[in-house]
Amino acid sequence: MTQINQWLEHDEANKVGIATICGIGGIGKTTIAKVVYNLNIPRFESFSFLAHVRETSQDCNGLVRLQRQLISDILKGKSHKIYNIDNGINKIKEIVCCRRVLLVLDDVDELEKIRKLMGTQIPFHPGSKIIITSRNRCLLNAHFISQMFDLEASTSCGGLSKLFEVKELTSNESMQLFNWYAFGHNSVPESSMAYARSLVKHCGGLPLALQVLGSSLSSKSVSSWKSALEKLEEIPDSKIQEILRISYDSLEDDHDKNLFLDIVCLFIGKDRDYTTTILDGCDYYTTIGIENLVGRSLLIINEKNKLMMHQMIRDMGREIIRQESSDIGRRSRLWHKNAFDVIREKIGSRTVKCLTIDLKGLLEDKAKRTNTTLHFPKHSKSQFLMANDVDMETQAFAKMKRLKLLQLDYVRLKGDFKDFPKRLRWLRWHGFCMQSFPVDFDINELVVLDMRNSKLKQVWKDTECLPNLKILNLNHSHSLLKTPSFSGLPSLEKLMLKDCINLVEVDQSIGELKMLTFLNLKDCTSLRKLPRTIGSLISLAELILSGCSRLDDVPRELHNMKSLKVLNLDETSICQTRLGLHWLLPKRSKELGFSWASLPCSLVKLNLESCKLSDDVMPNDLYNLASLKSLNLSRNPIRYLPESIKKLTKLDELLLTSCTELQKIPKLPVLPNVFEFLTVSPFKGYWAILPCFFSSTRCVIFGCEKLTEVEDLFKLEPIENFEAEEIRRLFNVDSIKRNRLQLYSYLTDSIMLATPQVLQECGITSTFVIGSEVPIVFKHRTNEFRISFSLPTPSHPDEKIHRFSLCIVFSLASDQILEFLPSVHIFNETKRIMQRYRSSFMGIPETNDNTMLWLIHWPVTDCEFEGGDLVSCMVVPIHLSIRKFGVTYESQHNVRNKYGFSHLSTGDEVATRNMMMDLTKDLLSLESYGNVKVQLCSYIEESKVVASPQVLYDYGIITTFDPLPFDYNGHYFGHQAGKTEVSISVPPNSSRKISCFLNSIIIFSAKNDKTYGFLPCLEIVNETKGTQWTYSKHFMGIPETKNTLYWTTCWNFRGDDLEAGDRISLRVLSNLSVLEFGIDLVYDYELDGNPNFFSQLPWMSKCFTYLFGTFVLISSQSQKNLYRLQSLVKC
Repeated sequence: MTQINQWLEHDEANKVGIATICGIGGIGKTTIAKVVYNLNIPRFESFSFLAHVRETSQDCNGLVRLQRQLISDILKGKSHKIYNIDNGINKIKEIVCCRRVLLVLDDVDELEKIRKLMGTQIPFHPGSKIIITSRNRCLLNAHFISQMFDLEASTSCGGLSKLFEVKELTSNESMQLFNWYAFGHNSVPESSMAYARSLVKHCGGLPLALQVLGSSLSSKSVSSWKSALEKLEEIPDSKIQEILRISYDSLEDDHDKNLFLDIVCLFIGKDRDYTTTILDGCDYYTTIGIENLVGRSLLIINEKNKLMMHQMIRDMGREIIRQESSDIGRRSRLWHKNAFDVIREKIGSRTVKCLTIDLKGLLEDKAKRTNTTLHFPKHSKSQFLMANDVDMETQAFAKMKRLKLLQLDYVRLKGDFKDFPKRLRWLRWHGFCMQSFPVDFDINELVVLDMRNSKLKQVWKDTECLPNLKILNLNHSHSLLKTPSFSGLPSLEKLMLKDCINLVEVDQSIGELKMLTFLNLKDCTSLRKLPRTIGSLISLAELILSGCSRLDDVPRELHNMKSLKVLNLDETSICQTRLGLHWLLPKRSKELGFSWASLPCSLVKLNLESCKLSDDVMPNDLYNLASLKSLNLSRNPIRYLPESIKKLTKLDELLLTSCTELQKIPKLPVLPNVFEFLTVSPFKGYWAILPCFFSSTRCVIFGCEKLTEVEDLFKLEPIENFEAEEIRRLFNVDSIKRNRLQLYSYLTDSIMLATPQVLQECGITSTFVIGSEVPIVFKHRTNEFRISFSLPTPSHPDEKIHRFSLCIVFSLASDQILEFLPSVHIFNETKRIMQRYRSSFMGIPETNDNTMLWLIHWPVTDCEFEGGDLVSCMVVPIHLSIRKFGVTYESQHNVRNKYGFSHLSTGDEVATRNMMMDLTKDLLSLESYGNVKVQLCSYIEESKVVASPQVLYDYGIITTFDPLPFDYNGHYFGHQAGKTEVSISVPPNSSRKISCFLNSIIIFSAKNDKTYGFLPCLEIVNETKGTQWTYSKHFMGIPETKNTLYWTTCWNFRGDDLEAGDRISLRVLSNLSVLEFGIDLVYDYELDGNPNFFSQLPWMSKCFTYLFGTFVLISSQSQKNLYRLQSLVKC
């Protein structure tokens, strides 16, 4: 109700809106609509509530009566004579066009009734709202809305069609409502509590049922409550059924009604795809039929793709079947006790199409009812024996000639099968007690055969021809020794042999199953090998061999399976013998077979958990697994991962749980969402990237006790590896005690006992040591968790703070320290900069009374902290007690860096110049705000990343990519639309101006999301002097499909590169579409003396106003490490 009110309150006043309140019968749609209507009528000029539209429209002149009521309501009681439907439609159109109306149409089952009531192309006044209650959640569609409104209103209605689905009440809400109807107050007498809870559970949160049953039991005795409950379990309440059946009766044809009844009896809780396979074989059009049932609120598809149904809807369907005949043998569908009685008494007939019985469940249910205990033999399900003898014969099925769907779980039948129904499409017989299928059992038309927990040793003696069989399930058949021949199963799609513990052979004919997509051999512990013909399974997408503990070889033909996506080899013996070793070795060997490269390149998921993989077996190159998204190497004694794992650019899940020997993980492919945990508001924040990284890639390393390094993320080294001078430089302490201590890793969820370890992560170095005092060299100290101070004025203008040192003395305040990450913050309150660090490791004092030192070496970027700035440092001490806290800092003179300028070409000569640029003064003055993302493509690493817009500085040229528009008109006088080349003349300049900037803006778009194959290039030609500058970018922004991307560049020219009167042109070469292109020339005064020269560019501040988290890419002398990212903050 709240959502509907918000829609009415906050929706745009000039928009026409239409909404559907949908749900099963009795769920409270009309009640909600009435409350919403009464609350919101003051917002509208006119209003009308038309109740029972479905029922009233079926009466003689019912539509005309509804039209009269609608007109009278809108005109506030003025009556008008309406002689026919057409006359009413015209009058309605006349009055709704000049006033904002709220219209509720209650219980609408067909769109045609709305058309007959109000016509089409209705000119509703802007701001009008229409609410419809219906059992059909798919009632409204775009075509109907376009018909219902006129052209102008239809346009204004775009995007304002809403769907509100009413859900069942919760258990507490249900109990409260039931109590009010049953007792008149919200409390239950102790004597009725158990029955009240059972009745509320039976109602399944349906308000109508709670009302009807609560009212009917009001003032009744406890014995009446008990009797009512027993009756409800057999015969549903007629008042409730009458309401619920309306949805069933509204189904358009017998096809959907029969489909509904079959699902009611057999397939509630079953997988949608599994059910579709079966019912398609029964001549149903299952896909569209299920959609129709969902649309009528008779069926629900849950998040696991299971078919679910409200309990009272199920009871309504079963009641429809019960009412077919008083003779249970003449009903179309039989289940549980009725099915048991029909088989035992042999009273079945041709009418029966579906029969389901779970004898084990039936006997267990009987035991619960009679409060007795059944003593079954201590065997597995596959060895289940009935506790009492039941005389059941095959002859009982002789008359059921139309039987198609049959479930006989744990039923023993005596007699032959020559008169057994021959039109079966689905046979489920769990606990089948025979050793092979009877020869005279005709199952030729079967689509699904489910024989789980059977005693089969041989499925059938000869080759069986089952041309329509798509699913064969023999799971948990412990006596099965060999699979059947598959030669007669051309349509088989799924084969399940899970937990067939005595299976030793898979028939060679399995290679003939060209339609097979799924093969499960999990826990077939006696299976030693697979037939080589398995490589002929061209459609197989998933192969599960998990737990085949004796399987020591996999055929080399595996690489032929180009459709294979999932391969589970966990807990097999492939790496424990010479035979199994061959296919994992990095190099080919005649004696040992083929290499790891023989795995099919189509693999998306590979599971090698608990295979005793060692470093000798792990391959050096994984190039052939480029499609891999999930790799499970858990519980293997590997110490290192191959460097080539970084080439698996699609890998988004790496499981390394309990790899107790693992010491190092190489750099892993970083996913785009690695940046999504960075936060800036109102400060610019720096999180330790490590937790973000593992969250985005789902790299699970719990239990990797010896892991000390993840490349580019963290590294843990013993304190013994560092010289005393280095320790003094890092942590401002003269010495560190080498006492052994406990160090907990949040990443691996493990504790190590060792001498102090030095942790390097995210550019920060830290360590934990035993101690209780802050060293005297720390300038600022406190006994609190926060300390503030002002930075002194530097003695030299280029002197900047370059690092902080922190010493935290802490003890344990709680035993829950292992559950949360304490963090440390440094605030520059003057510049409103915040840096935040969360360590991935934590020292653990021996007891709550013992203390420990947390020493942190924290480098900072120039210009972040300067003299006069007010700085605060704080520890967020989750489950820690901060005893003492000390901070100190160090400064140093700034360093200028040289970078190469662009190539200057004159004729055939090529020369290179160098220029000086102060990054601290120049680049860091760029302002950045906002929160936008852009996709960048690196042509060096052949990878793409989605991040905040990036500022690239290389060869003296500054560029950026921005996905947001900004006002550049008036600044770029060389502006051209749809051109790739622009020319201008250099204007005169004063003698004081010693340099100039050539600014460009190119607006790109993309027609698709393809990866671009060649380096984008910019060319500037001084046509007067005949000189040319060419700039090929190594990074390129990529606009999303049909979106635009702004590429801005800034070129710096000095001396006589450009002079007054020179004619220059700039041309862009790219396979992106160029929408607009513009350049501008700006002179600069005294470049070396102006630290904020970028702010003088007329476009620069506007461009960067839209940038969030700016980064600079700096060129270096090494091609191997050409660029690196450096975070910038606002100065």
